Amino acid sequence: MNSTLSDFAVRFNTFLYRQHIRRLSPEEIELAREWSMTLIRREHPHLSTEEVERFYENLIHVRISAVDEWLRRMS
Repeated sequence: MNSTLSDFAVRFNTFLYRQHIRRLSPEEIELAREWSMTLIRREHPHLSTEEVERFYENLIHVRISAVDEWLRRMS
């Protein structure tokens, strides 16, 4: 079940990401990337260039996880 949920989360994340990216022009995508990178560098000055890139990549590939509240409360 967990693997199925994980697969769904990956597919759903990819779908949502593509839906949002499709609406942006190449200039808007680059502007958003540069703004994000500047913010990461400002907030985390101790990170190397590679770490900043990894941080950014992790931000744009957000994992979605569904939580069954009833099951969680009863566990």
